[in-house]
Amino acid sequence: MARTPTKKPIAGPVARPVLKDRAVAAKAAEYAAAKAEIAVLEARCNALKPELLAAMGEHLSGVAGNHILTRAEFAAVAPTPNRTITREMIGQVIPGQKGRKGYSTLTVQ
Repeated sequence: MARTPTKKPIAGPVARPVLKDRAVAAKAAEYAAAKAEIAVLEARCNALKPELLAAMGEHLSGVAGNHILTRAEFAAVAPTPNRTITREMIGQVIPGQKGRKGYSTLTVQ
């Protein structure tokens, strides 16, 4: 004996509209190509950054050809533990902060 459903069936997924405008299709293709190119360029920049920072040595700025290289150093921040505060506020806790690793930035103009 077959069961009959007691609830209404859930509607299926909504179909995506087909955009027939050729200009939109061209922009979508350009966007997809640009996103792929961004990933390649970011990987190349990430590979070049340590080489440039090593070439700069301990200097915070320098000139390479027609470009000005500027480095900024940010020290690591140690995590802080939770701490309880004031007698009136016994039981309340100020949450500690997460630490973060130090890092360097590089600007090329």
